[in-house]
Amino acid sequence: MRSRPVRHAKTGTRWTVAVCTALAAGALSLSSPAGSVAEPMKRYQYWATSLARTVDDNILEGLYAAVARGAVGWLDVDAKYPIPQMKPGINLVLYHVGGNCYVGDDCDRFPSSEETGDRWGDKERAIDLTDPAARTIVVNDLIALVRKGDEIAPAGSVVGIHFDNVHRIDAQTIAAVFNEFLKAVEAAKTQGLISKSRQVGYVAKNNPRAFKAALDQGLLNAPPLYQINENATLSQDGALDRASQRAQEIGRQYCIPVFLKTFGSDAAYAVDQDDNETTVYVSEEMTHRMAEKPNISGAAWSPDEGRYRPTIFAEGSPLPQGRSPAGGCRED
Repeated sequence: MRSRPVRHAKTGTRWTVAVCTALAAGALSLSSPAGSVAEPMKRYQYWATSLARTVDDNILEGLYAAVARGAVGWLDVDAKYPIPQMKPGINLVLYHVGGNCYVGDDCDRFPSSEETGDRWGDKERAIDLTDPAARTIVVNDLIALVRKGDEIAPAGSVVGIHFDNVHRIDAQTIAAVFNEFLKAVEAAKTQGLISKSRQVGYVAKNNPRAFKAALDQGLLNAPPLYQINENATLSQDGALDRASQRAQEIGRQYCIPVFLKTFGSDAAYAVDQDDNETTVYVSEEMTHRMAEKPNISGAAWSPDEGRYRPTIFAEGSPLPQGRSPAGGCRED
């Protein structure tokens, strides 16, 4: 299933020291030598993703190579397609349609749904995530995904969920969704449905304004594994679009990897040439320049919005593995 292009996200940490410390230790255990918790190293993040079919071979080989040299690897896929070989050190993230449902039996499970008003309207409908009954149905879906991921992922790897279509909701609703999900994960572990030792998390998808508000206001019981911002562009003067800058700020302030998704069919800017306006589209080279921006862990480029299978991943800035008691990145 494809993710949703979001150009205009809606508008918004106090985690406990215990939560921050646990997450920092968890991240370190994935890729750092034993005994390095006191001296956190900077690690690169490699994001291998495809939501339309299996991951591009070049990107998949890049993932294996990156993990072999000590980078943190994320395999972010839709479980309805074949999942590539999981090697030790690779974390598995599974896609869910999130705030939408699929027309037919899927949508029929919910109390109500409405037209999406976008290009996906013939296949999907929007659900009300402010409704506790709708959230319960979604959380049950997510637990089923985590159970599947728990069976597939190597021991010691994180299993996460990539929850789509949150661009319509605010910080409070975002917190309700993911806090309820994490509570359900703990219940499933107690029941023996998910390995007690398995680290489980979620991805922040688009809507960086609301996710940052949720983080700033201390609404989330745990921070996201990473933040994605789709339809990222670069202006003629080399500046990221506003939403990507907000995502960048999340990375800087909360020590969270930030991945940008770019499309060759997205217009970055227009220039006048001999009184004729020329549209400049996001290019592969432009994507590499986005990845070089501070607090960007990487950028993935797809030829067009209709193909959610990137053919290029540009590795970005390394991320200090660990959070300070204040909630930000801990420096080496």
